This record gives sequence, C-alpha cells and structure tokens, in this order.
Amino acid sequence: MRGTGLLDRLTIGDHICWLVDDDRLRMREIAGFVRAGLRDHHRVVYCGDCPDVVLACIDEQGIDTATALAGGQLEATTAEACYLAAGVFEPESALRLWEPMARAARTAGYTGVRVLGDMSWAGRGVPGREHLCRYESQINRVVLNNELIGVCAYDRRTIDPLELRRLAWQHPGIAASGAPYDERLALRIRRTRRPAGLVLSGEADLAGRNALRAVVENVFVDCGADEVTVDVGGLRFADRAAARILVRAGHGAGRVRLVGCSPALLRLLAFTGAGDAPRLTVVPA
Repeated sequence: MRGTGLLDRLTIGDHICWLVDDDRLRMREIAGFVRAGLRDHHRVVYCGDCPDVVLACIDEQGIDTATALAGGQLEATTAEACYLAAGVFEPESALRLWEPMARAARTAGYTGVRVLGDMSWAGRGVPGREHLCRYESQINRVVLNNELIGVCAYDRRTIDPLELRRLAWQHPGIAASGAPYDERLALRIRRTRRPAGLVLSGEADLAGRNALRAVVENVFVDCGADEVTVDVGGLRFADRAAARILVRAGHGAGRVRLVGCSPALLRLLAFTGAGDAPRLTVVPA
C-alpha cells in the first residue's frame, strides 16, 4: 500500500512542516516516505517516539525494514537520542547532528538523506522547547548545505494552535491532512555552486519568511563567497517582507545579484529601497 500522497513531491533540499491529526494516515505516510527513500538510494532516518512500533507499522505496509536496518540504509531512533540527548532541548547541539550524518551517507554512496522527525516531544513541556522556533529556522541552512530532505511532524492535537503556527512558519513548506505539499505554493530554496548563491521558486510570503531570512542572512558564510547570485525567476509571488529581506542583503559585506526579477518584484524591490542598497544589483527577467 502506498502513502496518501501528502509527501510525494519532496525532493532534496526540501524542509517541511507536516501537521498530523490522524494516526493511521501518519503511519501510511511514514511508510511511503521510507519506501521512496529506499527506492531512490537515500539514507532514511526516523527520529521520534516508539521507533519499534513505527517500524512494525512500516513492515505491515510491505517494506522489509529488517534488511534496510541491517544494511544501514534505514535508521530508527528516539527523540531522546537526537533532539534531547542532553535531557533538554539544545538547538545548537541538535543542529550539529545532521552534517556528520549527511557526510557519512555521501561517503557510503547514498544519493541523499531524508529525515523524518516526529516532534511529539514538543507537546510534553520538555525544557528548552521554547527555542524550537530558532532551531526550525536555522535547520533550513543545514538542509541546503547538506543535501537533505527534512520533514518535521507536529501533532496538532497536542500543541497550542498559535505556537504551532509559529513553528510552521519556520518551514518553507507545509503539508497536512487534505493539503498535500505543493512546491508551487511553498517556497523552494536551493543552493547553487556556479555561480555561488541561491535559486528561489514558488511563493515567498508569510509562511516561509523566517526560512528565507535565515538562509539569506547567512548566504555569504554558507556559500563561502563575497559575491552571490540569487535567481528569483521562479518566484510566482513575493510579498513586501520577502523583498525587504533581499534588499537588506545588499547592505552587507558582500555583493548580491538578484537575477530574473519580474515586473511585480521590481516594483516591490524599488519600494523597499533597492536603489539605496550599495551592494545590490537588480537584473530584470
């Protein structure tokens, strides 16, 4: 049996918030996520509550988890072993986990790494959980720099709706029951090497604003360059706040070239002060 289609469109570089409210659907979708990773020769990691129960449910979907576990392609571990290794949630410690994992996977010959984090622990009052928004914002950089797919599953039945909204807004994309992940409506961010910089596509609005800010504010460090190119030709929509983030980058130490700017984005950039950004070059589509 396949998954339900909520996560089918994910590709390397995606980081999404998956809002969960149905346990049977959750297990089917996890199975689909794992199946796709095994098929694509990704290393697949589940991190969350009751990994043995999750593995048993995946087996029921016709996936040979024993072979995948034995071969090292699949790993299932607890939140305590990754997010809460120190007994509390420490964002910096959690962020440092993923780069060595991705590096080891590349060395082993895998074409990517996909991580599904069951964030149920966030609804249990764990010390340090107040830093979770900062973690979710900064993990966007880790996902881009290390060719990951990251899915953070939050149970909307156990987390305050306002807090859940803040957490969801740290992700470039969202999926939920009845609302599959759609890359056209999400903000997709990809790293480029030649030229050094970013490619943006989809919609840059309130939902992905914090992810965009975290990536753009650190683009020179993460790219290891003093001049970056940000290709915005794939943006279907950008709001004023997104334009302001891009313009602000042109006031930093490095030079920024915005290429592929649509007429609508050109107007937004002008309105938000692009002409006064000394290190920003704007190139129309």
